[in-house]
Amino acid sequence: MTQAARLPLDEIRRRFFSDQPLPGQALPPSILHSWQRCRSLGLPASGRGGDRLDDGALRERREANALWLEAARPVLAGLGELIAGQDLALVVADSRGLILDESGDIAFLDKAARLALTPGMDWSEAARGTNAIGTALAAADSVLVRGAQHYLERNRALSCAASPLLGPQGQLLGVLDLSGASRKLGDFQMRALRAARGQIEAKLLEEAAGSGWRLNLHHDLRLLDSPAACQLLFDEEGLLLAANRAGLALCGLEPGDWRPRHFAALFGHSLEHWLSRHGAATGLLEAGAQQFSARLRPPARRVDAAIRSRPLAPPRPAPAALDGMADSLFASALKLLEADIPVLIQGETGTGKDRLARALHAASSRRAAPFVAINCAAIPEGLIEAELFGYQPGAYTGASRQGSKGKLREADGGVLFLDEIGDMPLALQARLLRVLQEREVTPLGGGPAQRLNIRLICATHRKLRARVDEGGFRADLYYRLCHYPLSLPPLRERGDVAAIAQAMLDGMGAARRGVTLSPELARAIRGYRWPGNLRELSNLLATLLVLADDGAVLTLGHLPAALREEMAGQGSVPGDSAISDLLRRCGGNASAAARALGISRSTLYRRLGKAAK
Repeated sequence: MTQAARLPLDEIRRRFFSDQPLPGQALPPSILHSWQRCRSLGLPASGRGGDRLDDGALRERREANALWLEAARPVLAGLGELIAGQDLALVVADSRGLILDESGDIAFLDKAARLALTPGMDWSEAARGTNAIGTALAAADSVLVRGAQHYLERNRALSCAASPLLGPQGQLLGVLDLSGASRKLGDFQMRALRAARGQIEAKLLEEAAGSGWRLNLHHDLRLLDSPAACQLLFDEEGLLLAANRAGLALCGLEPGDWRPRHFAALFGHSLEHWLSRHGAATGLLEAGAQQFSARLRPPARRVDAAIRSRPLAPPRPAPAALDGMADSLFASALKLLEADIPVLIQGETGTGKDRLARALHAASSRRAAPFVAINCAAIPEGLIEAELFGYQPGAYTGASRQGSKGKLREADGGVLFLDEIGDMPLALQARLLRVLQEREVTPLGGGPAQRLNIRLICATHRKLRARVDEGGFRADLYYRLCHYPLSLPPLRERGDVAAIAQAMLDGMGAARRGVTLSPELARAIRGYRWPGNLRELSNLLATLLVLADDGAVLTLGHLPAALREEMAGQGSVPGDSAISDLLRRCGGNASAAARALGISRSTLYRRLGKAAK
């Protein structure tokens, strides 16, 4: 038996929280990495207080998740019968870790309520430390947390198993959790959870499959119709609409990281080519270096463009992916969009206006219809009119012989996003106003007017009211767009920026690779003003993740030198006096002080040596 296996969990906790080294394999990697994430966020082992959502707010959260909850209901009922009499609770949480519902043995539910494991409570890692619900969401993977493996001391009486639920486009919908007294859970319960999750995800994919071509693939022909097969759904043009877990992996997509994929890009030839050769028969298909048996089935119902604008999949992406944005802002914007009221988003550069627009489209009833974006500041003034309204063949010198339908008509049936609308030329503003009023567009060069059915989202970093007063923006267009303007706060005003950074890292796959922030770097992230907002933070984290080895703890030393200097200038980076104070608090233990700062002992001595000169 190894030293790590013999080390009691209480001793492991004592060493971890006193910054002493742990022997290899002292904890499962998923638990250790979660502890490190929690520590980097400054979460004490005693925990922090948290309020239960009031009944009205909880009802709204349930309504936002109603479509997948309804699909899950019969499966959850069956899972509840399976665990009956085992002194367990079945807990359902949303993609942000908020408990939506629970059921199970009354005796344990009473105990769970005393531990705040009850509807309306937040069980994300940031709120409750390492726990099955929050850690499964952070890692996008099933997890078992027993007893004192929980980060918070008061939760050591629990054992919890959880499995995250994915929608047909790989988005995190929520999590299924089984909780009980310590040592009550094991492999049987985890298998039951995964089976329930698989049934729910299959049902959601089946609901999405009605309007798409379904491609099943497997190395073994006999397993083409089994749950283990890759399942991909494509529209008539060969664009990927949805996939199961195996299909996501085949397409190189991580959970929560949906990107457009085309049949031809995946398999080397078009959907039309496959149909001409095989039709609905079984054939062989190559994806990269792999060869599969494959069968393509036609849509269960053939639909026109208007019907295709209905949702393919039930999920509404939770605003968790929008990095600290208030739920109320997202909910208000979605209501405006669904009511066909223009959504105007204002905010500093880099606050995520484009991400909000895409999330609104993905959450709306038009999520299967086009989302067309145009940056009004990035296209030369002489071309933006043609880009928006389209043109007839030969409408102007250099025009395409085939003409162009334009962005407005491309968005027909879907959502048009006009970014930086405050920079739109005045002459073009008049044409846009007319389109919005008449709901039809005439291409450059003449031709009949075309009816339009679009929902509009606009964004700008400018103060539009001031632009109107300056004469740079039409007052009539301003009032047409500005029904209820929404302001995105800068990153520095969105709460704990280190928690947002860790959540963004996890969304990029850091949790699966065991990459975490050091406490020192988390403090620096909190103290920095982030002039580039989310864009600056996201770009930095993506770069650090590419450069980091698996299991790395990111420190100040991983940052570009220029950024370290900026942070130091703002007081975000601990100076030499702060390092000396920390060393004194560690009783002169240089190793403990270096670990707390996320730096090596030699770096610590070097800094102290410079301070002494």
